[in-house]
Amino acid sequence: MRVLLDCRMAEWSGVGRYTMGLAGGLAAHGDVDLVLLRQAGASSTIADVARVEVVSAAAHPFSARGALELGRCARVARPDVVHCPHFPTPAPVRGPLVVTLHDVTPLVVPATMPATWKRVLYRRLNARAARLADRLIVPSRSSCADVEWLFPAARGKIDVVAEAADTFAAGPVAPLPPRLEALAAGPFLLAMGSVKPHKDLATLMAAFAEIAASWPDLRVLLVGGEAPGFIDGALLSAPTAVRARVAFAGRVSDGELRALYTRALAFVFPSRHEGFGLPPLEAMALGVPVVCARAASLPEVVGDAALMFPPGDEWALGNALRRLLGDSELRRTQAERGRARAARFTWERTAAATLDSYRAAVSHFRAVRS
Repeated sequence: MRVLLDCRMAEWSGVGRYTMGLAGGLAAHGDVDLVLLRQAGASSTIADVARVEVVSAAAHPFSARGALELGRCARVARPDVVHCPHFPTPAPVRGPLVVTLHDVTPLVVPATMPATWKRVLYRRLNARAARLADRLIVPSRSSCADVEWLFPAARGKIDVVAEAADTFAAGPVAPLPPRLEALAAGPFLLAMGSVKPHKDLATLMAAFAEIAASWPDLRVLLVGGEAPGFIDGALLSAPTAVRARVAFAGRVSDGELRALYTRALAFVFPSRHEGFGLPPLEAMALGVPVVCARAASLPEVVGDAALMFPPGDEWALGNALRRLLGDSELRRTQAERGRARAARFTWERTAAATLDSYRAAVSHFRAVRS
């Protein structure tokens, strides 16, 4: 089967991790002839994926020019199926089309995209993808329910295909730069540093303020760029010394992120809404105990291998952290459970299930045009 995979977002977080993992998984199948559309000037290792043809694109994937460019590429490459790993789709659509919709969070939690015009455009682009695709892929049953609720055209053509973290976990651990080395020298909790409302870092900050006195050497490291004023605002009533124990790590490489995961006492993920939840899976794959909210897709990902708490419940999160921090045997057990759970998710399995979606898309396309 000849597959055109849109890899123009391969260097983005989230969708990029998915695209690269899937590309590697598909390339391992001897019966797949893979064509990758990548953004011109991209520095990712996508060209290192074996036995593929790489085509360059110039326009932004979200633009009208980007849609036309993807359409032209499909016309020239003549694939059996086009796979869009995010909602941007080709214009026009001439053949079998598979689209992955990871989540529709801005439509479920509007505060994550406050500008009304952006949400309207986002809805239209996702609705177009749901209408035009022969098959839709979503990473969780939770995401499937959201998509079917918002887009009736998607009903009956959705495949739930989980994502994976095995290739990420197998990568090298990089040395940390001096600033991060100093921050990671003592005991710390690791979390993702997005301050979007649905990520709910405020609950983590409140829980940390509640337990900080019991673990005076404990820090919280937030992966991502500094959000000016966030820490002081979230910990307004906490002592200055407690606020000083929370820090943004800044942007980190994959190797540095692996180093932070492996040094952390625990990984905390308080998000109220996710389409899948790759960070907890990455942490588990690297043997880090996970504490996460019992929300949306997260129970599907972590199973019984994480300590979970009701979303937004700072007291329950604080109690879970107390249990974990105060019990080295529990940390060891949770790390083992996490590794076993993460081992069930591989890009090889994701690719195999995705190929089933491709075959179904081709069959559907032929049936509706016969």
